[in-house]
Amino acid sequence: MRRLLLASYAAYTLDLISEWFSKPVSELTAAVITTAADPYNDKSFVDVDRNKLVKMGFEVVNIDLKNKTLSDLKSELENIDLILMAGGNTFYLLDHIRKSGFDVLLPDLLDKGVIYVGSSAGSLVCCSTIESAKRFDDTTIAPDLKNYIGLGFFDKAIIPHAQKEKYFERIELTKNEMKEVGQEVVILTDDEAIMITGDEVKKVAKM
Repeated sequence: MRRLLLASYAAYTLDLISEWFSKPVSELTAAVITTAADPYNDKSFVDVDRNKLVKMGFEVVNIDLKNKTLSDLKSELENIDLILMAGGNTFYLLDHIRKSGFDVLLPDLLDKGVIYVGSSAGSLVCCSTIESAKRFDDTTIAPDLKNYIGLGFFDKAIIPHAQKEKYFERIELTKNEMKEVGQEVVILTDDEAIMITGDEVKKVAKM
């Protein structure tokens, strides 16, 4: 049974998946994939997510998709219980997901019981499309990315960080643009996430 938490900001909602852990957290290893943050000077948002995992009791390792092969990733993720795909530039991230072969590997990992947690861009890449990021992230940073088709684990588009006033206008414009092409959008504040447990999909919120 596949289990994914597609969050606006993972650190705020990670506690909601404690029911998914089959053994004590202290016996679990989490991989934080940091690639999406590469284009940013300030990567503190990745540290917040990583620190939350540490606080919960996970052993945490960092993994970068850049310049990796599918074989490399199979080896690095072999004994991982949870993957946290950190935020950053959605287009840059999807480009490296494809180049590394992570898009090929992830379905197998999910089927083996690995939990996937997306944070912002890490959630958007799991949607049917990442078109909803166009007004928020720089598309030119991924010139090799030929289309914006996502990994398809969630059939709607996501717009994260919806509580931020600076995004209000862009959110409304994006909602209208997506509606015109028949794409449903889910808006998430940093206290909200989409929880996918097998065929069950629900929107959840931090208590």
